Amino acid sequence: MNNAFDEILEKSKRDMKEISDEFNVKFREFDTKLESSRKLSISAIYQIVILSSSIVGFSVSLFSIPVLQSRLNLDNLRFSWYFFMSVIMLGFFILIFEGRAKYAKTWKNFQVSRFPDAGDYNYTIKEKIIATSIVILTIFYPANLIFNRVYKEESEKAFKQRINGFVVHKLASIENALIFLENILFILFICGLIILVSSFS
Repeated sequence: MNNAFDEILEKSKRDMKEISDEFNVKFREFDTKLESSRKLSISAIYQIVILSSSIVGFSVSLFSIPVLQSRLNLDNLRFSWYFFMSVIMLGFFILIFEGRAKYAKTWKNFQVSRFPDAGDYNYTIKEKIIATSIVILTIFYPANLIFNRVYKEESEKAFKQRINGFVVHKLASIENALIFLENILFILFICGLIILVSSFS
């Protein structure tokens, strides 16, 4: 009787281990694919920024040629420069802050966090102010040691863990917002190209 029970228990342990190993493999594959897609997006943004800078420089060179000056629509050319300059500034912003936001989120996520229960997302004004201040500090100094200490009082420990959970949530929101800004960057780049082409009559 005991041998049969031990065999069943051992089999269930093996099954659970196999399921766990399979889940870990699939999770790593998913994480690798996600990271690869982000690298492609970052590479595309970098190339678009370089291309926009080159287009502005090239169009300025064309404008300096007397023969072409009479054939250029200067208003359209100027507006295309505005679009390309917006692409350059927005691209640099995304490239700099997306890496910082990802690093900061990973760093803070390794610290102990206490997330609110389902339906309990009402943070106090004090919690929001503290969390926002920490988010701003973390963006500019990702590897800060805020909350990295031992708390003697349980209430203070719970409060700090709740704040840290809110900080992680806000950093993830910033990272998602930066991904959304990529769409605006691509639209600005396309609009700049269209206006630039229309400036040549």
